Amino acid sequence: MMAPLLLLVMLAAPPTPPPTSAALRPATPVSPVAAAAAKRVPAVIQADVIRYSWPTRKVRMEGKPFVTITREDMVLTCRRLVGDTDVAGDVARATCEGEVRLVRGTRTVTCERAQYDRDAARILCEGNPVLRDGETEARGKRLTYLLIPDEVLLEEAVQATVPAQQVEQVSKKPAPTKPAPTKPAAGGK
Repeated sequence: MMAPLLLLVMLAAPPTPPPTSAALRPATPVSPVAAAAAKRVPAVIQADVIRYSWPTRKVRMEGKPFVTITREDMVLTCRRLVGDTDVAGDVARATCEGEVRLVRGTRTVTCERAQYDRDAARILCEGNPVLRDGETEARGKRLTYLLIPDEVLLEEAVQATVPAQQVEQVSKKPAPTKPAPTKPAAGGK
């Protein structure tokens, strides 16, 4: 049974609001400074074993079976977490390894290794990353989850599987119409 170890960790991403018409407008780029200044949401970390070095501010956590980072809208689990803390003791950067799983809303990302960067508000997944959202599945070599805009960038050798009913919905849209060619005026070349 997992003995919970609770640490408050500040993650830079605020909860994602429900979609509105404003959500359809192009997103404004978020600088790392703005991301760090964004409202921080506390998280709870559960692990069976934790090792902390005060001189180096390095932390190592192990789970039996998993280390779990939970916040309002996100759960990140892995077998081992190695990270750096800031002067307040909050995890600023961490590498998760072993059966990594990120769940946020209806989306699930799995991979072998994930690097979390609080100030950049992103999680970089490598080692066979797979993104699942409902019946849609996408794979690539590298997956970057941007927490503040709630966006995913999947790179290199991307493969996607989309359910047939979603493909049919797209194919039932009417084809764009082309304007009819105009005839040259009589007597002109």
